[in-house]
Amino acid sequence: MKVWKLLPLLFLVLICSCGKENKKQENASGKHKLVVYATDEFRKSGLEHSVVPDFQKKHNCQLEVILFRNTADLSKAVKSRANYGKYDLAIGIDNSFVMSETLAVNFVPPESFDTDLLIKETVFDPSLRLIPYAYSNLSLVYNTSLVKNPPQSFGELQDAKYLSQIAICDPQTSGLGRTMLFWSVALFGTEGYEHLWKSLRKNIYKTYPNYNETLKTLNRGECSFIIGYNTTPAFLQELDPLNNKFEVSMLKEGSYQYIEAIGIHRGTKKSSLCNKFVNHFLSSEAQKMVIYKLGMFPANRKTLLPMHFSTIPFITYCVNDRLPQSIIKEQINTWLDFWERLFGYQVAEGRGLRAEG
Repeated sequence: MKVWKLLPLLFLVLICSCGKENKKQENASGKHKLVVYATDEFRKSGLEHSVVPDFQKKHNCQLEVILFRNTADLSKAVKSRANYGKYDLAIGIDNSFVMSETLAVNFVPPESFDTDLLIKETVFDPSLRLIPYAYSNLSLVYNTSLVKNPPQSFGELQDAKYLSQIAICDPQTSGLGRTMLFWSVALFGTEGYEHLWKSLRKNIYKTYPNYNETLKTLNRGECSFIIGYNTTPAFLQELDPLNNKFEVSMLKEGSYQYIEAIGIHRGTKKSSLCNKFVNHFLSSEAQKMVIYKLGMFPANRKTLLPMHFSTIPFITYCVNDRLPQSIIKEQINTWLDFWERLFGYQVAEGRGLRAEG
């Protein structure tokens, strides 16, 4: 048989072989790729760049990070049946949204994880379907150039001399804002919280979609106070030792703990690699970046704290346990409806901006 007559057959075999090889490569690539759902803050803060490249290099894999504008949008994506099996991990869900949106059912605990690493008080899901990686306690953060003797209680904060001086986050979109709302309910009850916010309304300057925007407002001197993290002044001083512009007042009624978590999606087919990333994310090296990028305490208790963080008083009087999830699930829509009627008109523009300086 002439050789030239075999050429079409050889060409066909070559194409099929290439197709099979490409398919093998695609499958191999898919095995070593994780899809991560996260809030914008994961990237804007610099945390993504601080922890992801090292993991990708070490495990010869890729992480595709899909970002959502805020915690509310991330929560919706996690709950959507259409997204089942389309992602592997979620980062940036906080304890207030987990409780109010029943998000833990969408995740599974890691196959292996050293729970002794975690600060006990940060574990809000006993099954570890959502693992804490960062936390802070709510407080009144104030600008020392505008306030010398800050309020020491919610009662004092209602004083008319603080007219239009407080910036807060929106509980509809922000995890911090929703935690703040829960704080008020935990302290004053399901009826008393309404009286509190009605009394504070005259002193609220604006409501913002995220914490960074409230911090920008405080930094510019547009307001005297924000309800925020008790770690914020220490965080800013770590970035700039000369920045002593802010202090906190831990209101005497008690604090509420804000906690961010990471979870492995129950629909993932890459649980082993997910487990490795969780362990990487909770390692002391990665947890240091939580301090310098998010401005919060790391959940890993073995992480060495920098000077300004190590001087923050340890808060034992938190009121999270006064508000069980059963009450939250039953009342959340009522609370948010009340908030919308009281402050809905007041949400500031400028979504997506980041705090400066």
